[in-house]
Amino acid sequence: MDFQTSNKELQHLMDKIAKIAHESPTYEKLAYTLEKGYKHIIFMTASEVAEQADVSQGSVSRFCIAMGYKGYNDFLHHLQQFVRKEITAPQRLQFTSHANKNISNILKLEHENIDALEQLLERPEFKKMIDQIIHADQIILLSARMSATLLSYTYYILNKIRANVVQVTPNNPAWETLELMDPSRVHIFSFVFPRYPNRLLEKLRHLHQKGFSISSITDSITSPVYDLADPVLSVPITTSSIFDIYSTPILFLNLLLREVATATDGLDKRMAELEALDKRDQIYYETYHYDATLD
Repeated sequence: MDFQTSNKELQHLMDKIAKIAHESPTYEKLAYTLEKGYKHIIFMTASEVAEQADVSQGSVSRFCIAMGYKGYNDFLHHLQQFVRKEITAPQRLQFTSHANKNISNILKLEHENIDALEQLLERPEFKKMIDQIIHADQIILLSARMSATLLSYTYYILNKIRANVVQVTPNNPAWETLELMDPSRVHIFSFVFPRYPNRLLEKLRHLHQKGFSISSITDSITSPVYDLADPVLSVPITTSSIFDIYSTPILFLNLLLREVATATDGLDKRMAELEALDKRDQIYYETYHYDATLD
């Protein structure tokens, strides 16, 4: 089964652009710029769009508000959600090479992503995700491609908190035998970010059909993983770079695991035992301070 991105979101956006394009010559210029270069736009600031369309930066903001967004950055977030599903790495390199590398705009988008986490942490899906991680006999952390870079961070922390945690990617032999495990004992926690890997989605589909409980984090409510997991939480990422920026998902995972740790019985004893093992094996470098009073 090949999971393809629907173009319904893009068509809906183009319909909105066309609807207001005829309100003024300025809006017509902006509509043309957005229609012809929407893949480039996700790497551009409002001032860069204004320059390309030969309009004022204020006109860009007003155009976005007329389409129903709070402003340019809100429009940019919406556009990124479906454009990043289809844009290739060579295209990213091409677009970012021709656009000004406006770091401050990327940082602003990241601040907005982080601000969005507060509401996410209040959702019932967040509480359900915590409960599943705490109470499952075994946790399988599952991902592929760039999304899999989040596995090691999550595994390191979660393995400190509880036993029976495994991370699995397509390169791991365990990938081929996951369906043979007991669905009543195993919970799958998956990370599915663009460009959604078909191999990962196929594996999740097979596990879903076998009756495994699956939770997932992804980037958008349009993600195909919503049909395969419950709960699913959409954690925003920033696409205005050659590679997607995962700082917000990492922060989300840290906060999630913090709640898991708080609700886990016997964690104090486990952490003390782990610390004793670290000292026995001299895991960490120790700094010895010179004390002149001992001379």
